[in-house]
Amino acid sequence: MGTMYLMCGNIASGKSFFARRFAEKNGFRYLDIDACYQIYNGDEKLHENKFEVWILFYQLIHQAALLGQSTVVDTNAPLTSYRDEFLNWFPEFERHCLVWIDADPALAWANNCSRERAVPRETFDRLTALFQAPTPEEGTSVSRSAWDSICRIKNDQNRFCAPEFLKGEAFDCSL
Repeated sequence: MGTMYLMCGNIASGKSFFARRFAEKNGFRYLDIDACYQIYNGDEKLHENKFEVWILFYQLIHQAALLGQSTVVDTNAPLTSYRDEFLNWFPEFERHCLVWIDADPALAWANNCSRERAVPRETFDRLTALFQAPTPEEGTSVSRSAWDSICRIKNDQNRFCAPEFLKGEAFDCSL
């Protein structure tokens, strides 16, 4: 059975950069919501047909769980309730690890401005204010056991610093 590594963090915090390299380094499957928008809508920036896109995303994650593949799930998962949903929907994974990429909002804004799919400042500020940082107790209210591990990785000028484990056993997050 595999492990699900759910990425979370503010917009443009470096989640996808870290997640791709983390998956590649460890030979894990990498799934991201933007690729599902690309598949369904023909453009990862076109966020239409959300219900259908999320169904596709969940089907791909479920397939990976059934195949026993350790999988890095790349989405911002800004709210505790969203992250709880991943615990409830994918009990087939042997372990569930939450990986929080924590970046200063100024760095995230600079990252946002330098990428092709930049969001307007108003959207960036709204999404940043919406984000709920993980706590060691997160996930204890859901129907299955809570996160096996919660790891905070500080993004310092786009260099990912040693993890801080809020909960659970350490796993190799180095790149």
